Amino acid sequence: MFIIGILVVFGVVILIHEYGHFWVAKKLGVRVEKFSLGFGPKIFSWKRNETEYLISLIPFGGYVKMAGEDAIEAKSSDEYAALPPGKRALIVASGAIHNILIAYFFLVPALMLGISRYDGTVIGSVQKGFPAEIAGIKEGDRVISVNGQVCREWFDVVKSITEQANIAPEKPVIIKIQRDSQILEIPVVAKLMEKDRSMFKGKKRYVIGIAPKEVIASYNFFGAIGEAGKEYARMFRVILISFKLLFTRQVSFQELSGPVGISRMTIEVIKAGIASFLYFIAFINVNLGIVNLFPFFVLDGGHLVGLLGEKILRRKPHKKLLEIGQFAGIIFLLVMIVLVTFNDIVRILTEKISK
Repeated sequence: MFIIGILVVFGVVILIHEYGHFWVAKKLGVRVEKFSLGFGPKIFSWKRNETEYLISLIPFGGYVKMAGEDAIEAKSSDEYAALPPGKRALIVASGAIHNILIAYFFLVPALMLGISRYDGTVIGSVQKGFPAEIAGIKEGDRVISVNGQVCREWFDVVKSITEQANIAPEKPVIIKIQRDSQILEIPVVAKLMEKDRSMFKGKKRYVIGIAPKEVIASYNFFGAIGEAGKEYARMFRVILISFKLLFTRQVSFQELSGPVGISRMTIEVIKAGIASFLYFIAFINVNLGIVNLFPFFVLDGGHLVGLLGEKILRRKPHKKLLEIGQFAGIIFLLVMIVLVTFNDIVRILTEKISK
């Protein structure tokens, strides 16, 4: 069941992405020669019209091969190279756009079935003997801000406490809370967890002993349609903030996960039920869509930068330059896969050893 679940997650996300490229290419009159789910040796294939459809051995990816894709000059009007840069950019961007947009449609049934999520910044429990309890913070309080930094999600609460405590460990952080109709400002000196690693690069882990309140969010069909929009926006915001922290080196690269980590997360999500599974597919879709738009070689974003350059310079790049770019991109991608897989393995081994 777990193996099937892992294959479904990767299969659905890849299918959505590659179908985006395929559908737009066909709409623009480009002949698609191959549509593959997976990389490497083919397991089986079939042909329909001019396109060969393949299921390949390695499930962590896929590709759409278009006629004239690697050519500088087109030999016929139904080739990719025959299109102007703007239309080629539509084909390139369509995979990521499909992932980002279709994620919303997985959230609707997930919310109808009912998902467990944090109730904003409402405190669900206060740990005995920790600074929050000593300071008078109670279960049910809603965190408004930390040292004046507004908190919209629980992630904001954790990040703000960590940042402020690292700046001045001995100085109380001011937790502004709402308790019923009251607004209170409570000073709390955060506690250093010496043995726990912080996810924030170069920062020690400080806590005050509070945990978020979890609720089961369940709606009828029409309610789920509206709420899915809010959840989608919330998900998008958290993912963008996470990438911003990563690129500004506030979060350690060790927090990144690859296929091994995603597979492990999938197993945990399957245990939580079908609603969590659907939510997770939406989450991975948005992640993949955003990552693919990064301006790196091999990724769709790198191709878009190249097409923008072609549009500005009004000429196509030299074939040798394209070959060098593709080679560099493949090396970059392989190095990234090795590093994130190493992260996943180290994380799993560390957890096993600590247990």
